[in-house]
Amino acid sequence: MSITKTIIAASIVSLTAATATLAQDGKYFDGSYVGIEGGLDWTELAIDSNSDNSLYYGGVIGFRNQMDSGIVTGIEGSFGDTGYKNDLTGTHSNYEWSASLILGKAFGQDGTNLLYGKAGYVRTNFDATPADDDSYGEGGWRFGGGYERAVNERLSMRLGADYTTYGNDENAWQTKAGVLVSF
Repeated sequence: MSITKTIIAASIVSLTAATATLAQDGKYFDGSYVGIEGGLDWTELAIDSNSDNSLYYGGVIGFRNQMDSGIVTGIEGSFGDTGYKNDLTGTHSNYEWSASLILGKAFGQDGTNLLYGKAGYVRTNFDATPADDDSYGEGGWRFGGGYERAVNERLSMRLGADYTTYGNDENAWQTKAGVLVSF
């Protein structure tokens, strides 16, 4: 047998063994991931007597560690737009970013379901009236949770909700649906 055939055969055996081990591992919520999400946002600021209902869209990136017990821990960042717009004052949101810690539990016979909670910090950038050309940021604490379902080892879908408090009776609720890709 030539050296090339030996290397190819060894590579195929190694890849097959690694794939079988990965399939037996069943850790669908382990490693790095990126994704997109969208949903509804209800933001209420001190300058606004009513909450603004708008569409949220954004992206997420994160890393999770799934233990053999099914406990999942991780860190997740997001970047998006809440769509907040107050025509009366001319204030609208530009973007928001957040960093959160994740804690969850994988469950089900095949381990493809995840219930999770998160807590973190969020910063939203707002533009004031166009005539003033002012922008300002509001920072606050975010608490949320949701359900995620692994379609396969690389793709999962999630539903969740987040509550953000900026203090001084300023807050926001978001409901989201998303698609995540693990790598």
